[in-house]
Amino acid sequence: MPRSFVFSRLKFFTFAVFSCAIAVIYVINHGTQITVFSVHQTYNQTNKALRLTPPENLAPKQACIHPPIKMDDPVMMSYYKKFPPPVCKGEENWVYVDNGTLRFSKSVVEKYGNFTCDFYNLVRIHEREVTWGSVYVNISEGYRIPTDFFKVICKSEDRHRYEGIHAGVAYTHDRANRPEVELTEGLGGVSVVLLGHDSLSRLSWMRHLPQTREYFLSLGAIELESHNIVGDGTTAVMFPMLTGRFERELPECGLNEKGAIPLDDFPFLWHDFKRAGYLTSWAEGLSGAFTWRMLGFSQQPTDFFTRPFFYSLKQGREFNAPCIGSQRTHQVWMNYFRDIFLMYRNKRKFLVHFFSEMSHWDNNLITRIDGELKDYLQFLHDGGYLNNTLLILLSDHGARYGDMRSTWQGKVEERLPYFSFLFPKWFEEKYPKAIQNLRTNTHRLTTPFDIHETLKDFLRFGGTEVGNVSNRGISLFKEIPLDRTCEHAQIEPHWCACLAWQNVSSADPFVQNVTKFAVGYINSLTSAFRSECAELNIENVTESLILKSRKELLKHSKYKNSNDMTLFQLTFFTTPGHGHFEVTVTYDNVRDTMAISEREISRINKYGNDAACIYNKNNDIRPYCYCIKDVTSMV
Repeated sequence: MPRSFVFSRLKFFTFAVFSCAIAVIYVINHGTQITVFSVHQTYNQTNKALRLTPPENLAPKQACIHPPIKMDDPVMMSYYKKFPPPVCKGEENWVYVDNGTLRFSKSVVEKYGNFTCDFYNLVRIHEREVTWGSVYVNISEGYRIPTDFFKVICKSEDRHRYEGIHAGVAYTHDRANRPEVELTEGLGGVSVVLLGHDSLSRLSWMRHLPQTREYFLSLGAIELESHNIVGDGTTAVMFPMLTGRFERELPECGLNEKGAIPLDDFPFLWHDFKRAGYLTSWAEGLSGAFTWRMLGFSQQPTDFFTRPFFYSLKQGREFNAPCIGSQRTHQVWMNYFRDIFLMYRNKRKFLVHFFSEMSHWDNNLITRIDGELKDYLQFLHDGGYLNNTLLILLSDHGARYGDMRSTWQGKVEERLPYFSFLFPKWFEEKYPKAIQNLRTNTHRLTTPFDIHETLKDFLRFGGTEVGNVSNRGISLFKEIPLDRTCEHAQIEPHWCACLAWQNVSSADPFVQNVTKFAVGYINSLTSAFRSECAELNIENVTESLILKSRKELLKHSKYKNSNDMTLFQLTFFTTPGHGHFEVTVTYDNVRDTMAISEREISRINKYGNDAACIYNKNNDIRPYCYCIKDVTSMV
């Protein structure tokens, strides 16, 4: 769980030589405390001009205004590449699934003659173990699959052999006959479907998926333009969106953590929707938002659950391949999504499908699937499957690693992911005020907590009045107040994209002390493993910033005259290991203390196997650990 660290020492003598002062006030959030700070300005006056200015088309009275970044920014476009779809080599899959039915490839039959197959059910034992269960021998063309994931071993009359792992949507009695509760307090029994890809900012989605986006907008989709993350990584988005809680507000569930429990009884929305008669899914690849450093689920959490399938693929080989047999990996994942609609067309659905493998490490790779993703959306639309479905396209955050993330705009984009909604045509006619508010909110500060409140409205509608700014989450069907700030939304300054940071010289003695404090805190996180994790030192500082608030924000703040806190944001490399970190440090002017929260540290380059020595001991400190054995091997 995130931790806080406070360090107090003698007054910095360099502070005494500060020659001029400016009041820079901003409300920041520490737990439930509201704190205001001021800054004594002694820094390089050549960096006085702020980079961020409010867009002209937004009302100046709005408190939170995100920076006017551009999709075709030359720096960002210099990292852009377009890739063709992957080519899957090798022999064609002998079998495939068509609406729950196993079909034999005609071309394979023509090549090898008739063949029969043995069918093996995939059995989930727990999150990190699967096995092959019941065997059905000598199945033939037209076999109705009894389970979603399976292996087939086929033999032809002339002794050719095929073995493959497959996915499809099976017809089951429980799914088909689940009673639906009359939702007298909800929004018309609409299916709610979320389809997401990892690590795509709003602008990166525009760059890399132009066909998909253009088609989605042509159907009437509504995009959020000021959607801000509330923490680092996928899990920090999924918990607020699906449970309405920060991870730190939930029971301990971390691997290797004392007293940790599985996530089965956490307040995920899919439990509420299932009780209302919805079919539910949590379908992701192998990355594991709730399993990478957590225990995961003891029981399968939803009706459709893809982790066992992707985990089975990893057995015996590394699962990063663009192909599964002769099928592209993303096709297998999207076909499973499509087949839920085909098999259970008239059932209410609450589906959360999220795929990391195509974009997590490199946004450019997702250009491979733009046309196909657009075709899947067109299939859903043309087939009438969206007539009673809210379809949400989303990402969790922007790119977190690499050269692009190291740029100023890359840092901003990480905090502003893609989010868009497509409602059935009749929905706006029935709920005009709700959609009017949603359109208004497209330029207001929104977060995953707001998405949570919005999704809850489909089970119990909370109305369309102006939202209460004191609430952490506000349904998008209410109007989000103009004076909403990151503090209201409980976004820590490190992640808030509507703050204006000003450059300051990293050579300034005070800033150097802050930097030493920051790396000292990072070392404190690994101190319990010092025999394995090297103590880090500053290699070089790439950026030093001090926080300056917009005058529009000050206009709405009731804490204009306080003089308490200074915020610094530092970006630096460490040695050994060349780790690249971005850290926000809070300096308390009154108490003369500095503080860091682990929640306000970003590791912005890959650590790969650098932390392999503690993988089975402590997952939380992986970004900060550089294994000593790697250091000694370089000597």
